[in-house]
Amino acid sequence: MELKRLLTKKMVGILLFLLMLMAYFVQIGIDQYKSTVDNKEIFLDFEAKKVEQYINYNQYGTYGFRIFFMPSPLSVFFSNSSSISELTSIVDAGERLNIYNSFKGKALFSEKLGGFKDFSGIMLLLGSLMFLYCGYEALIHKDYLRFTGNLVGFRRLFLSIIISRFFFLVIFFAGGVGIAFIQLKLNHITLSRSEYNLLGFYVLNTVLLSLFFLAIGTIAGSFKSRFSGFVLLIISWFLSVLLIPGLVSRLISQKADNITPEYTLELRKLKTLMEFEKRAFEKYGPTDTKNISEVRELIESYWRNELRKIQDLEKKLVMEVRKNIRRFQVFSIHFPTTFYLSVNNEISSKGYNSFNSYYDYIRRLKEKFVRFYLDRRYYTDTTPDSLTKIESFLKKNENVFIASSGLPGNFWGGCSVTLAYIFVLWIISYVRFKKNLFL
Repeated sequence: MELKRLLTKKMVGILLFLLMLMAYFVQIGIDQYKSTVDNKEIFLDFEAKKVEQYINYNQYGTYGFRIFFMPSPLSVFFSNSSSISELTSIVDAGERLNIYNSFKGKALFSEKLGGFKDFSGIMLLLGSLMFLYCGYEALIHKDYLRFTGNLVGFRRLFLSIIISRFFFLVIFFAGGVGIAFIQLKLNHITLSRSEYNLLGFYVLNTVLLSLFFLAIGTIAGSFKSRFSGFVLLIISWFLSVLLIPGLVSRLISQKADNITPEYTLELRKLKTLMEFEKRAFEKYGPTDTKNISEVRELIESYWRNELRKIQDLEKKLVMEVRKNIRRFQVFSIHFPTTFYLSVNNEISSKGYNSFNSYYDYIRRLKEKFVRFYLDRRYYTDTTPDSLTKIESFLKKNENVFIASSGLPGNFWGGCSVTLAYIFVLWIISYVRFKKNLFL
């Protein structure tokens, strides 16, 4: 009976449109991912050829190399829902550690989460409307419900209607995911076992979200006035999908103002370097490679002292960024839609956790490169103006960072909060359902 009520021509048309839209945005995500893969190969070839052009290690240390950010294949489902897009960093032997697009400070949090032009975004923007409508339409026919409830019992009727509609929505969503898998297969994109598991967590989170909106829809449908119920639907959708996520994003962005600005960090590091230069000049005067023992003493002093201070400044920034990430994830679990966005952000492999890993990776690589440069420049190539066969620092594509999909640390806590919302809303829905049938 519920299938007959649901599968009208209008509803079938809406479902087919949504499936086509979901498939369209998955294909866009696939095209973006394949483009990134192609760009990675071009990037590796260019970086290798660039090293071949250097004539001494002084040039290598000055220009350095770039590090490419490679997202997970799961990013095809979240191509516009993550906090970062493309990342490239430059590592050299100086004090700089630059990331482009620049996300090193508060800019990381000024990016807009909740883009709707991808698979997960469509599920939130339009899927939520469908869930609301299915719940609303289930309880608006009071005479039908009153008659049927007298035959089978009101509790059984309520549970039967809700469970049948819920399974219908789950089957619809599974169909969308199934089409996406076919698209991945046709485009020769393979997911690992862990990525399949993480996609399962995304499905779980989406199912919880659908129950949340379905419950709100049934509460709206229980109103005696259809107009009042419809107004509640619109207000609930606006608050849940647009306003509350926007407020959380705005709040976190304001908190990020306390993070040390990138230019301030660069100035502090430059000051540290200039203090070293001044100390070296005062102690030794003008030095060159003819007095190699003094130069080696200088660079080892720099390695032990100034470089450590520069690294400590970077670590301080990392701690500030991580503090704001934890704040965002804690705020996000307090409402189902913000939690949905937070989970998607991390599963996409282009979220805050991946940025942390990327930042740690380039900091460690920079430390190794500085040591490599000092050894080659001052212990091997002691005449910087001479022609030298340059040995590449990078081994086995070390300048490509392979990002991993993951979950926010408070995933199960967020699921529990969402379940609490769902439980309360369904209690309210059932109480209103019985009350309004006897008015």
